[in-house]
Amino acid sequence: MGLPGPIARVLADSLAPSIARWSSRRELEISAAGGPLDADLQDFADELGITEPAGIRVHFTSEVPLPAPALLIRFAKAIGLPVFHPAGMALGRAIAANRPDNALLRHELVHLAQYQRLGGHLPFMRRYLFECLHHGYLDSPLEIEARESS
Repeated sequence: MGLPGPIARVLADSLAPSIARWSSRRELEISAAGGPLDADLQDFADELGITEPAGIRVHFTSEVPLPAPALLIRFAKAIGLPVFHPAGMALGRAIAANRPDNALLRHELVHLAQYQRLGGHLPFMRRYLFECLHHGYLDSPLEIEARESS
């Protein structure tokens, strides 16, 4: 279990706007550098109810960046918060991934469906951050859904 609900809510609501802005900028960068999904992944995105799967872009990169400055990441590590380097990240209608792995991409596509269902970058980030801070990353309901649906 993570932080108590009220504290997690305050932190998530405080951090979400800046992370949503970062997410929106990164989505544009990934979209510009990335390519389309293959046919099987487009079919999976369609099954998830994602609108216009052909418009989703995937960019393969050696390191998927975290949405925080290096100083903040070092601080988080120093106080014992779990900081990891993700293999993939869904941002709006774009995916950054460190390898062309269908299981990873299917997981990230579930997150793209969540973005759409929740209404975009800011509502997604508010909920995602709250769940990770309150339940922990592995027990976050959005992460559980992505693991179980992919």
